[in-house]
Amino acid sequence: MAVQRITETWDSLQERRAKVLASLGMSREELRARVRVGSLSGAEWAALESLTEIAFLLDDAVDDI
Repeated sequence: MAVQRITETWDSLQERRAKVLASLGMSREELRARVRVGSLSGAEWAALESLTEIAFLLDDAVDDI
């Protein structure tokens, strides 16, 4: 069985990040503020997980969602 390799470009990851934030209707700063307060909805937790994965792939600081 062959291993499937998925390739993401820097631009596509940036676009994914923007789409995740747009789906929440908030900026990175607004989401960071909600994380600090600990008041996240289920959708916001899922978005935060996606943004953390994207940050890892972009070699950003993980807390720099």
